[in-house]
Amino acid sequence: MAGTQTRIHSDPNVPPDLRAYAGEWVVLQDGAVVEHGTELKAIVDKARSRGIQRPRVLFVEGRDREAVKLGL
Repeated sequence: MAGTQTRIHSDPNVPPDLRAYAGEWVVLQDGAVVEHGTELKAIVDKARSRGIQRPRVLFVEGRDREAVKLGL
């Protein structure tokens, strides 16, 4: 529907538009993507090297014209 927005999630700590990261893992802190990539261990290690002890990690599923799906 034109002019209609669908909210995919309700967590205020997850940025509303993660399409640029489709097919990648992302580390979030304070509502912002601080690391991203296709190798989970690599981004977790990078986040920890930045002082993030317990990284919040999400996988952004492939592109869909209307939605970005998140997998935990």
